[in-house]
Amino acid sequence: MFDVKKMGEQIAHLRVGRNYTQEQLAEQLKVSPQAVSKWENGKAVPEVPLLCEISRLFNCSVDRILDPSACVLRNMDFDYEFLVKPRIPVADYSGPEWPKSISSASLLTAVKLFFGLEQRKDIKGRQINDDEEYILQSALANICFGYSYSPDKCIHDSFLIYGLDYEIHSKADYSENEFIALARRQIEHGYPVIIIPKEYIDTILAVGFSDHGQTLKGLGFLEGDDQKNAKINFDQLNQYTGWYKVDCDMMILKPSNEKMPLEKACVNALLRGMTLLSNNEHCGEDKMQGFGVVIYRNWCNLLREENQRNADQIECVFPHAFIHYDNKLRTKQFFELCLNIIPGIDKELMTLAINQYNDIIASATEIATIAHQRDSFPKDSLKEKRSHIIEMLRRSSEQEELALNYIQKAAAYILKSITPPQAAGHGN
Repeated sequence: MFDVKKMGEQIAHLRVGRNYTQEQLAEQLKVSPQAVSKWENGKAVPEVPLLCEISRLFNCSVDRILDPSACVLRNMDFDYEFLVKPRIPVADYSGPEWPKSISSASLLTAVKLFFGLEQRKDIKGRQINDDEEYILQSALANICFGYSYSPDKCIHDSFLIYGLDYEIHSKADYSENEFIALARRQIEHGYPVIIIPKEYIDTILAVGFSDHGQTLKGLGFLEGDDQKNAKINFDQLNQYTGWYKVDCDMMILKPSNEKMPLEKACVNALLRGMTLLSNNEHCGEDKMQGFGVVIYRNWCNLLREENQRNADQIECVFPHAFIHYDNKLRTKQFFELCLNIIPGIDKELMTLAINQYNDIIASATEIATIAHQRDSFPKDSLKEKRSHIIEMLRRSSEQEELALNYIQKAAAYILKSITPPQAAGHGN
């Protein structure tokens, strides 16, 4: 005999997971909101046809609704597999704005697609993504504004615009079996988990598992890997064995009690961005990690040191040149989006700032070209090449400071009415 109260709690859990109100679920099922309320309070049970419709709507079995605890126990003695499908069919995603080397922004857009949020569809009725989402996520999570970031500390707004929240669990606080069970339970409840490794391997968006959770099924994202981060395809999942053996954190997604308007999130990102890009103090041990104009200064100093010791190659351009290009491109694109998203912003001044960034990106493109060819230059030309890079970086630093001055004036009305949010991730 199944537990009516637990069944009701499970229906409520599935409903909240889809960000449905009781009224919206009732409309989907063509019943009254009062009927949904009675189910969730354990005062009534849906008829069999309705149970089938609920299972179809939430992509789960009827058994999972009738007895949520039995789904695991019934399969403990053999190779238990579980997979949560996206809320609606998702088209292969590959946008035109490459490279997409920032893995966190791609991962966050994949989360949106998985949950079927802010739906845009192709002619086949499949949910699609676009480059605008990637640009927004690069800014909302602060990751386009610097050369060092900790995704688990800077993506609150990134999830909140979707009506989602999250918890961070460190592997260090669990045994391996406990950590595996934590991931498995989360996925069984219809929510993916994000495995964030502390070494240079895939960040995993896991939507399924096998081998009782020892193998995760999902999408992999890797910092700096344009090819891997370019496609979001839930029909072609990777398998990750031994994922629990690395030092990592687990991000558990859950519904939030609120949903942040995109306009407010962009204002927050703009204010944080101005703070981060204006930073003139070094943060961290690595001189090429941090935020703001200090990076330009440190980069130039490292190149001058190479010239002084007559280094036989241009060392301090890889991977910094490509990170620099990608960050400045996304920053400029975010400022362009602000023109349309934030009402009342001074468009003329923002355009002047964007023009400065066009010049910065042109220089960044040239530096990235030099970085790509760094092993092919004659030794007697290296000092000249480094001096040329130093000059471009010096000019770009001046242009960025000018651009930030324009942006500060363009957003003056915001600065008068809002206390700038803390720049999360600063100094990591």
